[in-house]
Amino acid sequence: MTPLDELVVTLDADQCWERLHRSRIARVAFRTEESLEVIPVNYVAETRQLVFATSSNVILDAVQAGREIVMEVDEHDGWTAWSVVARGIAHIPDTRHVTAQRIRSMLATPKRATVVLEPTSVTGRLFDQAAP
Repeated sequence: MTPLDELVVTLDADQCWERLHRSRIARVAFRTEESLEVIPVNYVAETRQLVFATSSNVILDAVQAGREIVMEVDEHDGWTAWSVVARGIAHIPDTRHVTAQRIRSMLATPKRATVVLEPTSVTGRLFDQAAP
């Protein structure tokens, strides 16, 4: 075991989802034809889905084009920190997603669409900042 192995722990899928369920802010990342975009969003995790509402044309264009969406969530408390990354293809449901009603937005602006990400991959790491 190396010193790094003592400080960084790989989270299993259930541990990742536990953290995703208790957090509310993520960064959504995706490629456009011109660049790589990273945009903060408020979200809600429901079962094994991540749901957010947006009016961003850039996000909606990426979703409608079927581009891979990556959502990253992290937190720290001074002793430990963790990071979870969820990847997959998102979609816009045909009807307003019930979960979207529970989202508390950083910006109280009207949202044009609800986006649902059902990740094909969820990975996470826990960083022990208190270890020697």
